[in-house]
Amino acid sequence: MEGMQVANSIPIRCRRNVLSSDGVQRMKYASLEILERTGVIIKSKRAQKLLVDAGCDFDEKSATVRFPPSLVEECARKRKRSVTFHGRTHRHNARLDGDHVHICSDGNGTMAMDFDTRQRRSSQKKDVANAAFVSDALKGHGVNWPSVTSQDVPDGTRHIHDLQASLENTEKHITLATNTTESEVEDVLAIAAAAAGGSEEFAKSPFVSSIHTSSSPLVIDAEGMDAGFTAADGGMPICFYVMPGPGATGPVTLAGAVAVGVAESLAGNTIIQLHRPGTAFVFSCGMAVLDMKASTRAGGGPEHGLTSAAYTQMAHHFGFPALAGGFVTTSKEPDEQAAYEKFASSATPILAGADLIAGIGLLEDCRTVWLEQMVIDDEISRIIGRMAEGIEVSDDTLALDVIDAVGPGKDFLGVRHTMNRFREEHFMPILSDRSSWDSWTARGAKTMLQRAGDEVRRIMKEHTVEPLRDEVEETVGALLKKRSG
Repeated sequence: MEGMQVANSIPIRCRRNVLSSDGVQRMKYASLEILERTGVIIKSKRAQKLLVDAGCDFDEKSATVRFPPSLVEECARKRKRSVTFHGRTHRHNARLDGDHVHICSDGNGTMAMDFDTRQRRSSQKKDVANAAFVSDALKGHGVNWPSVTSQDVPDGTRHIHDLQASLENTEKHITLATNTTESEVEDVLAIAAAAAGGSEEFAKSPFVSSIHTSSSPLVIDAEGMDAGFTAADGGMPICFYVMPGPGATGPVTLAGAVAVGVAESLAGNTIIQLHRPGTAFVFSCGMAVLDMKASTRAGGGPEHGLTSAAYTQMAHHFGFPALAGGFVTTSKEPDEQAAYEKFASSATPILAGADLIAGIGLLEDCRTVWLEQMVIDDEISRIIGRMAEGIEVSDDTLALDVIDAVGPGKDFLGVRHTMNRFREEHFMPILSDRSSWDSWTARGAKTMLQRAGDEVRRIMKEHTVEPLRDEVEETVGALLKKRSG
């Protein structure tokens, strides 16, 4: 993909891994041993046949498949080498190359904090639209996973409404998780084709990808897997999302839980590549420990960031891009807890070089969307991004000639070198207030939440999105009539 723009991304020059080289190797063999010795329950008849024909051991009574390591590694080599999450407009293409991090909104929340009424309520189609619109304007945001779902539409049509609201309000790549059946994926492909100008055009530059999941530990259901086949046939990249929670649906130890997650992802890829070799496949995870006191997911704990970083290393070791959970918090509002938990859960996978980090904008462990939190999280991501860039050491950055020209006892404020380099060398905040106490109070002593609200209002007033083809509305109307009937 020589010359393709890497838009809205964080270049990773200062990588920080959480697994040693020996740890990566032991994790690799552990995940392969899980697949060979313990196996995975595969409920899809089509997948079962593919695996048996490929030489897997299959226990029909339990539907457990045991995978030969050679087959797993062979299928890992069959995946598409270069993966690009195309935007609806090419300026928003996201190349998943292991050297850039793209910040992604998180999906499938069911609640929203209404920006106008300040009431928490069930999420609606307008919330899907508003979140997509705000995220489209964010400099640090690269890929749109609809933050919430349309709870105010008829059953069986949510995937149509979610995709329509997203397409109308963002030019960035959309990854979708509400298309959980074959027929729903067919609907998504029809809408995407209408937006692209035809199925062939969409397949060349797919701007919608499809999320499919395992059921941890070590179960792959039939409906989602069969839907994945349809998505792959239509040219959509597959994000295979695993969630073994340490202490609940995975071993309590982080290494054991990550090994289960890697095994599930390898199983998913093996099935997809046997069905359609060369399909773009993205390792995807969100692993939060079980809080043993509250018996709830501790989404904002440091372990979430650690497991995401370790899983990223393993994905890259096997040659896959990684989508990892981050920016997670169990806080109920944009407060101090949300700030430190979101930083803790996102810094580690960003510094590890995860290709996609999901989670911005959501609170209550990815349940409720706040538009203000989206712009706050964008600022957090750009701060961590500056850390990940590290310090460039070159003749220009060492600035010996500049130092000599200025000399002892003087300042560098008026030097051309300062004017030329400060914007790229220094982090430039949008929300953070660095003024004095007197200046801050003179401007109304606004809190971070108030400043974030102002930024949301500015985006709503000033931002624009390229309109869709007329065929999209016609296709959506026909599909809604079909699915509602």
